[in-house]
Amino acid sequence: MSLAVAKKLASKLSSLPSDDLRDLVFSFLQSVIIEDDSIQVMIRMDDLRKLLENDGQVVCSELVVTRRRVDESGLICLTIEATRKRYGGEIHLIVPPSSSVPLRHPRPALIKAVARGHAWYEKVLAGKVVDTKSLARETGLTPRYVRNVLGCAFLAPDIVEAILEGRQPLALKFEHLYKHMPLSWSEQRQQFGFPQDPRAR
Repeated sequence: MSLAVAKKLASKLSSLPSDDLRDLVFSFLQSVIIEDDSIQVMIRMDDLRKLLENDGQVVCSELVVTRRRVDESGLICLTIEATRKRYGGEIHLIVPPSSSVPLRHPRPALIKAVARGHAWYEKVLAGKVVDTKSLARETGLTPRYVRNVLGCAFLAPDIVEAILEGRQPLALKFEHLYKHMPLSWSEQRQQFGFPQDPRAR
């Protein structure tokens, strides 16, 4: 019975709202220990069993602010191979890829540039601004920055989708997007390190 509930619960984890997912994990997670070459996830066996016996439903009254002390014999330790690497001044945990858990590394600067680029391009198309200088005055930003960001409106749709979902190459930075950006989507994928899309034009 518990195994069936566990499989059912695992299948819907990715679709749970963030608050529900947080409460679910909080209900049985003891601690997370990050080592140089691994991540250790400590799970309280009794609380996990209660969760499964309750058909995967979290009982709010059982959520506590502080972690209670649990003997080591009452813990399950899951060890995940991982390495720490520095990209663009940030430290990332690199976990070997699996078919069920895609790696995501959202970069706020890239996401903001893509969102602004499309929003500003829509303004240009709608005739709300006539050129980059007027757009720069309206936003309080420099004309050079505005020109650079506007280039993001011409990225291939699959590249935009990958950036918004945090699936872009780890080394990709905002400055890579506007320096000598090709208009060809196929050339963009090649230059920025994205896989070629069979629908590429």
